[in-house]
Amino acid sequence: MNEVVDLVLGALRAAGDKGLLIDELKTNLKTNAKQIESTIAQLTSEGLIMLKQEQEDKRYTLSSQVGDDVELGSLSDLDGCPCFHCLKISKCGVRQPDSPIVCKELEDWMLCMEPE
Repeated sequence: MNEVVDLVLGALRAAGDKGLLIDELKTNLKTNAKQIESTIAQLTSEGLIMLKQEQEDKRYTLSSQVGDDVELGSLSDLDGCPCFHCLKISKCGVRQPDSPIVCKELEDWMLCMEPE
C-alpha cells in the first residue's frame, strides 16, 4: 500500500466508530487534498472504508472487516464462481426473480469453498 493509504487507514483506525470528516482527514494528515480524496474513493470502492452519513455530516469509518491482520482477497478467489458462466447473469440482481440471494448454484459454490 502507498503512504497516503496507510495514513488514511491509520487516522480512521485511531478515530474508531466515530469516524472522521474528509476535512478533518485533510487537516490532520497534512497531505495533498487531491491525494486524500482519491485515496478515500479508492478505499471506499475496495470496501475498506465506508461513508457514514449523519444529518449533514459525511464521516468515513473503517469497514468492520478491516483490522491489522486482514488479508485482502484476489481475483483468483473467484475461481469457479458460477456467476461467470450463468445464462441469467444479465437479469440477475437483488429484488429480481433471478437473484444471488436465492441462487442455489452460488450458495453451493460458497459453501464448498475451502479456506486457505
